[in-house]
Amino acid sequence: MRKFNCVVILAICLFMFVSCSSVKNKLIPTENKGGYIINNTKSKVNLEEVDIEGTVFDVQTGKPIALGVQLEFGCIKIKLLSDGKYSFKTRNVKDFPDFIGVIAFGYRRIETANIDTQYKRKVRVDFYLSEDDRPFIDCVPQKIIDK
Repeated sequence: MRKFNCVVILAICLFMFVSCSSVKNKLIPTENKGGYIINNTKSKVNLEEVDIEGTVFDVQTGKPIALGVQLEFGCIKIKLLSDGKYSFKTRNVKDFPDFIGVIAFGYRRIETANIDTQYKRKVRVDFYLSEDDRPFIDCVPQKIIDK
């Protein structure tokens, strides 16, 4: 019985280790030390609209980023909810028209490549941002000279 308990505990620890490290292994990397994960819900027919949703996380802690996050979808800018989640609908077109980008205060900006939405009911894109370690520049208003 004691040997069985040790095996169960070892299996649980191994599962936790693999599942925690698997998030970074599944990331589609970006040039800014972060990345994103795409999951699709397929449809047998090409629907007129597709739901796009997801969450923005800190890549180091795995926790949602709650404040100061903005999503860019083409020309549209969307502020995220306080829990780091977003959701919107768009027309389903043959070629997805643009990228999805994320900007968050204190983090490096990332963006996706074009996303295939054909025959998809729902597309989930979770973003994992890395902290911006570049120093902030003191912004001092400059005197405007009229000519």
